[in-house]
Amino acid sequence: MLKHVSFVTADLDATLNFYGQLGGVTEKNLTTAEGYRRGVLRLGPGRLQFFQIPDGSPRPHPHWAEHIAVHVTGLRALLAGLREAGVTVSRELELSPGGRDMAFVLDPDGRQVELLEAGEGHG
Repeated sequence: MLKHVSFVTADLDATLNFYGQLGGVTEKNLTTAEGYRRGVLRLGPGRLQFFQIPDGSPRPHPHWAEHIAVHVTGLRALLAGLREAGVTVSRELELSPGGRDMAFVLDPDGRQVELLEAGEGHG
């Protein structure tokens, strides 16, 4: 069973806030013994872990194939709110192969995040 997935971020506060808007709950926000900021979010049954490491942090690949996928409720309203908050929509709302509403946005580091309506079908 997967425990967590870990990423590097340029701005831990912005990243924790962004994933909080998607339903994530911050479980840890601390500084490691090495001096890195570390944040852990619970997002459904899984965890996302982010490290803010100074100087030369690797950037995420811009292709949609590398992404985090998140089930959300009320995707259309959430997408409008994210857009108003200045979040970049990288792939507009469309139906997923399973018939659910789906869109892609960029997190504060430019990482692709797939938003998939949690309910059955589309609305």
